[in-house]
Amino acid sequence: MGITIQYRGTLDRLEDVEELEDRVTDIAFSLGGHATIWRSFSEHDRSRLVRGLIVEMAPGQDTLSLLISPEGHFIPLHQISAAEKGPLPEPPDCFVKTQFGGVEGHVAVAHLLGAIKARYCSRLNIEDESGFYDHRNADELAGKMRSSGQAIGMLADQLRPSGLSKEAAEDPNIVASRVQRIATLVHQKMVGGLKPDPPTEVPEWMEQSLEDEVDEMDRLRRKNDLRSERMARWIEEAMASGMSDADAFDLAMQKEGLAARCEGDPIVDPIDDLFDAIEPDNDEVAAGDQKHPAVIKAETLLMQFMDLPADNASPGSFPSIACRGAMDLLGGLAQATHGRLEGRIDRALAISQLKRALSGHAFAQGAVLGLRNEGKISDDQSAGLHELLRSILKSIHVLLHDAWDEPDFE
Repeated sequence: MGITIQYRGTLDRLEDVEELEDRVTDIAFSLGGHATIWRSFSEHDRSRLVRGLIVEMAPGQDTLSLLISPEGHFIPLHQISAAEKGPLPEPPDCFVKTQFGGVEGHVAVAHLLGAIKARYCSRLNIEDESGFYDHRNADELAGKMRSSGQAIGMLADQLRPSGLSKEAAEDPNIVASRVQRIATLVHQKMVGGLKPDPPTEVPEWMEQSLEDEVDEMDRLRRKNDLRSERMARWIEEAMASGMSDADAFDLAMQKEGLAARCEGDPIVDPIDDLFDAIEPDNDEVAAGDQKHPAVIKAETLLMQFMDLPADNASPGSFPSIACRGAMDLLGGLAQATHGRLEGRIDRALAISQLKRALSGHAFAQGAVLGLRNEGKISDDQSAGLHELLRSILKSIHVLLHDAWDEPDFE
């Protein structure tokens, strides 16, 4: 059956899901894996939202499900539909087979689950058939994997991309060093580095790490996202009570402590504003700084969503969710691909915005499923949208790998 890690538990605080997504995404891509953010909705009750991550930590290893039910339970992929339909009686058993992902892949999953338990899920039960989670002995782990006839060949394949020969891959000291690097990287990214929270001021002479810069960008992004959510809610409530759109906008600005709109000034349409922000000026076009292909595809996606029938465009409807997700997808991609990655701040901004794009992608994909189930789009339309979303997702993964691949980053 191979070596398996089983886990079962419920998040301590459901509101920590987005922070968990940010940190795990960083870990997966910095270790050469993939992470895809997921959103899907119940056909009959849109408040039942399944969210979280689907992680490919190492080639050949089973997919790691970090999906969260509306009650906060970790759920396996095959229980997504059940979690959408209604509350699960108890946290289900989840597992990931690591045998064919090599020693490093197993170590990464074990440390990742341990860090999740320490920070987000204090009652997460983790059972590692190899015993590595409890004893942290890489040599013993390699021995158990080797005993099933797989370890050395897979381990060599995993380490060779880093420049190690097969002989070096079998060297216990080198393997131990690589395993320790994984443990350190997971710890740093899950706890936001070794500095206290909130972070203390960094002296001018001390250069921040890429992880520190990404943490700061994520903090600012989440702050802006929360402000946007609050303003959207206040505008919606005010207009529902009979206020004009202009007065509702002014009220939301006042509640946020922002400068009020001067009388006569237009209310900026967020979609028009988004396209204005990503449209390159003539100097940039002349210099050959064209839009990234993923941005063009994201624009196409948004326009297709905007062409959907608006018979039910309330904030909780699938057309609204689709447009909002596509706007975050487009906005994140536009900012991440605007300019070159010339330093840590550029890379940190790109990483943070690409995670925003991943989240928008997840909402857009979930909305497509809902639109198809409600009959708002045909099967052919759904297939076309999913294909476009798959293509965009591949580009996001490549861009994230490039952003994390800092020349002096180890």
